[in-house]
Amino acid sequence: MQGKVSFQEVAMPVVYAGVDVSKEWLDIHLHPLGESRRFSNDKTGIRQLKRLLARHRPKSIVMEATGKFHRPAHRSLWLDGFAVAVVDPLRARMFARACGYLAKTDRLDARFLALLAESLRPPADTPPSPHVEALQELVNARSAAKCDITALQNRSKTATTALLRGELNRLVRRLEQHVERLDKEIERRVGEDPQLYRKAEILTSIPGIGRVTALALMAGMDELGSCSGKQAAMLAGLAPIANDSGARTGRRS
Repeated sequence: MQGKVSFQEVAMPVVYAGVDVSKEWLDIHLHPLGESRRFSNDKTGIRQLKRLLARHRPKSIVMEATGKFHRPAHRSLWLDGFAVAVVDPLRARMFARACGYLAKTDRLDARFLALLAESLRPPADTPPSPHVEALQELVNARSAAKCDITALQNRSKTATTALLRGELNRLVRRLEQHVERLDKEIERRVGEDPQLYRKAEILTSIPGIGRVTALALMAGMDELGSCSGKQAAMLAGLAPIANDSGARTGRRS
């Protein structure tokens, strides 16, 4: 009828967003709008990203897990009420290959993350608390330092020059002092956070799990306490995965 607008003309499409994250950039694609943008991966760029998303209010946002680089954007978007799913980069790459695309660019990755959001509907992820992020950083630093100590000790054992052995042993002592300081800071932070303290107490009450193992589990598997035993086994890579094809029954591993 004249003077009236049909529902189809004013209905807005459901929008899905994919965000490819690198150290320097945030590449975003809005599907099915076909709009792609690039923002700097800093406070200014994140603000610009949120303004764009606020205009379209996507039903789901998917971004790749990229170590620390995705965390500021993920946390900022979550605090502003956006539903953000963080997916394994391998899963995103396999999805792109399944769609028949072998090329890889930041812009393409963002596009396929948006398509993945629409097709697979991964659930939104809550970013870890600042206390957990700090614990993860400290525990990872401790693990790296322990590996360095082992490597230096092995080199010292095979060194034939007295000067080199002395230098290597001095480096080992410095790293051991570094580990001691990290241990104190880790214990301080765990003691200040009731949830971390309670989780550490529960884990260390299990036979065979010491303090170091408990802290490694808390840092590497923040989901412990909020997931089932089977889900925890999958996260740890310990669940037996089926490997059958036709009449063959493969070994679960």
